[in-house]
Amino acid sequence: MFNLIFRFVLGLVFMAAFVFSISAQDSVKYIDKTKKGESDINGLITGDSVKGLLIKVQKEPAPKLIPAVDIINVNYSSTAIGSIELKSALGKEIRANLPATKEAERLKLYEEAVKDISALLPIVKADVRLSKYLNFRIAKIKADLAKIKPEILPDALKSLNTVRLDNPDSWMTLNAFKIEADLQEFKGDFDAALKLYQGVSRLPGLPPEIKTDSDFLILKLFMRTNRMAEAEAKLNEVEKAIPQDDPRRVQVLLVKSQANLLNDKLETLEVDLNNVVALSVENYIRGKALNLLGDYYLKKNKPTDAFWEFLKVDTLYNQDVDEHAKALYNLSILFDKVKNDPIRSRQATDKLLESTYSKTEYQKKVSSDK
Repeated sequence: MFNLIFRFVLGLVFMAAFVFSISAQDSVKYIDKTKKGESDINGLITGDSVKGLLIKVQKEPAPKLIPAVDIINVNYSSTAIGSIELKSALGKEIRANLPATKEAERLKLYEEAVKDISALLPIVKADVRLSKYLNFRIAKIKADLAKIKPEILPDALKSLNTVRLDNPDSWMTLNAFKIEADLQEFKGDFDAALKLYQGVSRLPGLPPEIKTDSDFLILKLFMRTNRMAEAEAKLNEVEKAIPQDDPRRVQVLLVKSQANLLNDKLETLEVDLNNVVALSVENYIRGKALNLLGDYYLKKNKPTDAFWEFLKVDTLYNQDVDEHAKALYNLSILFDKVKNDPIRSRQATDKLLESTYSKTEYQKKVSSDK
């Protein structure tokens, strides 16, 4: 009888241990380039550096590296807090970022997320990796919140800087650099943004492909601020660094096209920009190319053709604020000029005057045109 009870209890212990080992796994959501979409991987995180996260999957012989640039979210298993409580706090940020969420609701969810996650910090203090990750998520949310409430910009930038200092060699380091640089761009401090992007390339142990990614971010910054001489110099550097079959070569063609437009070298421009649109998978790149096509058609005195390119940006590729502002500005003119539709023209103007576009040159431009 005793042996039966002992075996039963021992079985329960092993079962509990088995269930715990399954449920208490780390997980990483990341961009899977092989599948051209998002994937999840579960296992035990065994390494963290600027290269990314190493995660050991059961029955696999070696840990898998998830590159830092591809990581979307991480779920660190912890005995300090229940997964339901943790997911509840982090879930508010996810809900806030859904495309259908209205700005007022997004603002509320961001503020609640910061409050709820901050309340967890004392509870998970002993769990260093989860504590650091939650501080990173708070800084990330504050950055998004600052774009709605610019008055908290200093606090958001301070939080991101703290994350970088506390994590000198982590996947979060690279992401904190990029988010902080993006926020400096939003603030209008392009020199500060440039220094941060340049700081990425000086991170110890940085893989060559991530160094190239940081160079592309610098290149995009030069493009967005029309610093074409510096963009072309960086372009030459990047062009030498990436192989011929690298999909980022489409960005090289985009920069060359922009330079050719500025220098009135228009012979192959239409074909080149249409190739950029066809080959790129990034909405920002497509939007930029379509706006440049609009500029090209205006130079060729083809306002109707230009109208359709700007309209594509407005309706399909409006994710980048600056490119959308440029399209709206041109539509505020072309709806009236091409379509004889002053109402739609006024609507484009009103849209451009919204707070979302307050940092763009085109809002200033449309205001001065009134």
